[in-house]
Amino acid sequence: MNKWFKYIFILAFSFGVVFLFIPSSLAEKPDADFIDVSHHNRQSGLPLAFYQMIKNSGTISVVVKVSEGTYHVDPAASVNIANAKQAGLVVNAYHFAHYNSHLKAKLEADWFDKKLRLVGFNKTKDGYVVVDIEAMNLSQSPKKLTGYTNTFIKEMKRLGYPKVDIYTGSYFYNNRLDPESLIITKPWLASYPKNPIKNKPTAIFSHGKGAWQWTSDYYFLGLKNYGNFDASEDYAGKYTKQTQSSTKGVKQIKTVSLVNYMKSKNMNPSYNNRVKLAKSYGIINYSGTASQNIALLSKLKSGVKPAKVNISNSKLTTKTTTNSKTKQTFYKVKFGDTLSEIASKLRTTVSKLKSVNHIKNANIIRINQRLKIPRSNSTSLTTSKKYYKVNRGDYLGKIAIKYHTSVRKIKSLNSLKSDIIFPNQRLRIK
Repeated sequence: MNKWFKYIFILAFSFGVVFLFIPSSLAEKPDADFIDVSHHNRQSGLPLAFYQMIKNSGTISVVVKVSEGTYHVDPAASVNIANAKQAGLVVNAYHFAHYNSHLKAKLEADWFDKKLRLVGFNKTKDGYVVVDIEAMNLSQSPKKLTGYTNTFIKEMKRLGYPKVDIYTGSYFYNNRLDPESLIITKPWLASYPKNPIKNKPTAIFSHGKGAWQWTSDYYFLGLKNYGNFDASEDYAGKYTKQTQSSTKGVKQIKTVSLVNYMKSKNMNPSYNNRVKLAKSYGIINYSGTASQNIALLSKLKSGVKPAKVNISNSKLTTKTTTNSKTKQTFYKVKFGDTLSEIASKLRTTVSKLKSVNHIKNANIIRINQRLKIPRSNSTSLTTSKKYYKVNRGDYLGKIAIKYHTSVRKIKSLNSLKSDIIFPNQRLRIK
């Protein structure tokens, strides 16, 4: 204790007041009660050993990305869910929302439900299903966006999911939504202070304190090679309460080869058959990695049958039809499509689609209508979309330089009306 500290302490005590001075560097960091994961962490899914080690470190649960809009299922979801369950973690799942009407909200909930079943999420035995509301092109009206979100939540409950929650940024929650009108209380909110302190969330909970995502660059000691994660503290117990699929201790899995197990059950263990089996269980882009094999093995050993749902559109690609005479590529309009969403899927613009299809009103397209795709886009439709997750301190100019593009292009791709971006926001990068 230096002489100045002693002097201040004595002076304060002489007035009958004692102040406790704790340097911010010594304040306890928040807990990583749970993390969220997707193919951004590892394209083929994270291995069982990773989940066993993070549970041993004190992390209780994970929230796995499963779907987005009505066109995407996360390719790592099935593996992440299977391996996290095997390690004894509480498993939750989330959907990234793009809805702009009550109908679209219902359609996205239906899509989420189908993909949850595909990847092995159990609505009665597993944890919460979460709608991630942060896309900047969502309705600017808090009343409308809150209404659409309530519609999504009601549809999930109608489909048999008893535990539904929302995730968004603290600013978004209090400005782009109407917390008092939401049918969900105690939400999961993100806010990244410079010096986060345990049990002192900087997120503003206007309708009950739920969970606080306090960082996007958390890493586990000894597991730095797995990269950084979003980490959250759980106050309401939604994400850390033990479920039927979780255990108090770390599950230890006996080492059994997938091929040997299949042979013991008189199953065809060939690579081609494993690809077919993996696909039926929602393990997309199967390549025989250890994490994929362990996940597939767990599904086979559990005796769970593949979900009887449509697994089309499961990859990060857009399917099209081709007219062999003209070599022109077309897109067939589906129920619920909008021209802006089609343009986003095909990596083109609304103006180009209007031009090549002689469309006068962008708001009027018909189900089963065949839209010509601009030729400059027709040769690269199978390329995956690339997204960037905004970190604290980022700005559009910095991101543009990193990806050799321009601020104007990033704003156009993400329908941004200003240069304002938020931590944890996902930006599409061409």
